[in-house]
Amino acid sequence: RFSAGQIVFHLGDPGGLLYIISKGKVKISHSNPDGQEALLAILGAGDHFGELALLDDEPRSATAEAIEPAEMLTLHRDTFRRFLENNPGFAYHVLSTLSKRLRHVNNQISDIFFLDLPGRLARQLLYLADTHGREVEDGIMINLSLTQTDLAEMTGATRVSINKALGRFRRSDLVRVKGRYFTITDKEELEKLIYL
Repeated sequence: RFSAGQIVFHLGDPGGLLYIISKGKVKISHSNPDGQEALLAILGAGDHFGELALLDDEPRSATAEAIEPAEMLTLHRDTFRRFLENNPGFAYHVLSTLSKRLRHVNNQISDIFFLDLPGRLARQLLYLADTHGREVEDGIMINLSLTQTDLAEMTGATRVSINKALGRFRRSDLVRVKGRYFTITDKEELEKLIYL
């Protein structure tokens, strides 16, 4: 069990466990010595993390932190490896998950080079809607409590520039914001910002 704000592991820690979230949410991030943070992923119930260090015997490649009270199951390295060997379906699931994450990171890297901030923000909101969204009457609600700082850390931007871009999105009726929750109200128009 982890409380909100509790660190599961730090970047550089030795890795001996795979974590499977049964309840709550965990953020995966990377930070520099100046304290700037890149938010790599937000994971929820049913997701797993920590497998990279178990597969390549390298230290943890990011920091994992519970962002709300969370419960997790763990698998030790040897158990995880035996389980992979004896359960090809699970091995395929792990590979599929890693492939999706790699594809997302590839998009983030290319977005930094080729998209302006509205395009990067649009892609991130669409990704969050795909991974954490639920259909509501006027669109797709992202079922995560997000701050503008979170979105800035996901897109390589400042909070001020995210605030301006979100203002444009709201005025254009692309996104509705209620507190820390975002609803995509015009998915097609957001997609156009990515594929200009």
